[in-house]
Amino acid sequence: MLEDLDQLSIRLAALIAHTQELASEAETLRASLSQVQSERDALQAKLAQEGTQAKALTRKVDAYASEQAALQGSLDLFKQEQSTLQAQLQSREHEVSTLRAATAQARERIEAVLERLPGAAAAPEQEAQ
Repeated sequence: MLEDLDQLSIRLAALIAHTQELASEAETLRASLSQVQSERDALQAKLAQEGTQAKALTRKVDAYASEQAALQGSLDLFKQEQSTLQAQLQSREHEVSTLRAATAQARERIEAVLERLPGAAAAPEQEAQ
């Protein structure tokens, strides 16, 4: 019976040692779990922050795209206006050229008529004096 008690005592000691090991391991696992949860929380916070930044950047990109579209519209209008003004300028230059040619022809005709008038030869001599 003493042997049985000794064996029981040995088994109890082994069981206590094993229980202590399991308790220690459980404590280690709890600490690891706590650390992993902290890391998870930090990563979630970082992800939320990056999500907020991504939304802000998306809004900025949309605003820049809208501004670019507006500027492109203005540029197109200015190009169209410039093209219209260029066409008007060419038209006016053509009109001026035509008027200058008509003026030159009129001057030649007037000079020709003046030369044919009586006393036209005396007039240039008086101007020279």
